[in-house]
Amino acid sequence: MPHVNITSSSSGSNAGSCGQLVEYLEKENNLKAEHKAELWFNQGRDDLRAQEVRLGIDSNTAKLKQHEAKFYLVNISPSQKELQHIGNDPQKLKEYARAVMAEYAANFQKGLGPDDVKWYGKVEYNRGYKWTDPEVKQGLTQRGKLKAGHQMHVQIIVSRKDMQNQRLLSPMTNHRGQGKNAEHGHKFGQFNRVQFKERSEAAFDTQLNYRRELEESFRYQNTMSNGSVQERAAITLELRDTQHERQQQLAADLRRAEELRLEQAKKVALSQERELPLQQEQKRSRGLGMGM
Repeated sequence: MPHVNITSSSSGSNAGSCGQLVEYLEKENNLKAEHKAELWFNQGRDDLRAQEVRLGIDSNTAKLKQHEAKFYLVNISPSQKELQHIGNDPQKLKEYARAVMAEYAANFQKGLGPDDVKWYGKVEYNRGYKWTDPEVKQGLTQRGKLKAGHQMHVQIIVSRKDMQNQRLLSPMTNHRGQGKNAEHGHKFGQFNRVQFKERSEAAFDTQLNYRRELEESFRYQNTMSNGSVQERAAITLELRDTQHERQQQLAADLRRAEELRLEQAKKVALSQERELPLQQEQKRSRGLGMGM
């Protein structure tokens, strides 16, 4: 599944200016010539500069107190398999990021669309090992060393206030608009993070025509990590059944491919049999023409 995660920030506090985070996300550009810099994007543009991003977020904080969060960071990291599926194309990843932010807006259950959320995204192409990675803990590599393979991902800074700088949009709230908290959630905001991840995964599959296997789905991974014993057992059986069906389908495809190969071979052999007498007649005619 595309790893879609929401945090406060990857650099410093999110209760003040986003300048430190913007500067951190410019780290790859600092190693490039200016004309090759990776520009920021949002819902409608692909040509935003870092200064526009900082001003856009920092000026959208009406009525927020000094200690309150002003923005959040959304990380969108497709798997190696998913990146291969889209040809490691940054433009396709940007379009998917826009779909994720449309789901982000809708998840607040306030009738919001993608144009109601103020956000800025940036494509990054490298990812370094962290001290929490098993390879670092085992001493197999060093913290900060770049990971091999395609590592393209998107980092998005999203304002806590909506585009009109009026409504609070807090994805870290625990209200989901259910039960006795429904009225409170409607008034102060609600956000179902599990549903957001599920819908973001579904958007990738639909928009990019990706056929997802059960074992790489958010539902499977979430159930195996957080489900009850009964839920884990049920999805394990479901996985076994899907793998069996997959093997049967593969065997059927192989049989069909072999049948097609044999059918084609018969057609070639029959064609050769029909051409042989004609070739012999042509040789005989050429021989007679030469007085043989």
